[in-house]
Amino acid sequence: MEGHTKRLISENLYAHIHFERIPVLEGKEQRPEIIAIDAISDQIPLMKLRGITDFTPAFSGITWTTSPEIIGDLGFTVKKIYAWADNSLSAKGTYRGVKQISLVCRKETLDQESFYNSYRAHAEIARNHHGMQNYAQNIDLEPIYGSHPDGVEIDGISELWFASERNWEHQFYLHSNSAEIVRKDTETFIDFRKTESIMVSETRFRSNTNG
Repeated sequence: MEGHTKRLISENLYAHIHFERIPVLEGKEQRPEIIAIDAISDQIPLMKLRGITDFTPAFSGITWTTSPEIIGDLGFTVKKIYAWADNSLSAKGTYRGVKQISLVCRKETLDQESFYNSYRAHAEIARNHHGMQNYAQNIDLEPIYGSHPDGVEIDGISELWFASERNWEHQFYLHSNSAEIVRKDTETFIDFRKTESIMVSETRFRSNTNG
């Protein structure tokens, strides 16, 4: 992870979760409030990682904006924290690697403050045991419209960028004991029965507000 030390914090952003349709910007349509759109993509890399052959995605993507205007089915204000990031997130257009996003739910035994403390502390374990190009955690979620179709409360949103599918396959876990270490940590604060992940294609329309 050498060189991936840039820390960015972008406050007052909005995450618009789509359970059905992803907005499509055609031609020269101008939407300056849109930072990026994560649209559902091929789920095979995620299925291979989990060792499963049948997977039905629970949502279709996220639009990230600087405006609370309704775009999706469920909207939140978020505080986006990059544990590390490089200049690949400054380029407009489609991200050339692969990306996973997760709607993270805390364990019922934890209050939000305890969850966020554990979630933020997990970044150091992620740095040592995952080979991500970039890693962001979205915290302090406050709902502004809509609801989850299954009534699930979302407590955080994780974004994992890998430089290529090969990197995903060979560097998702960096060491022979990485999977076990990551699992033991995350199971102390994440409710995996409710947490949902998908692979997405990220199209970025503007660079980060702080980088």
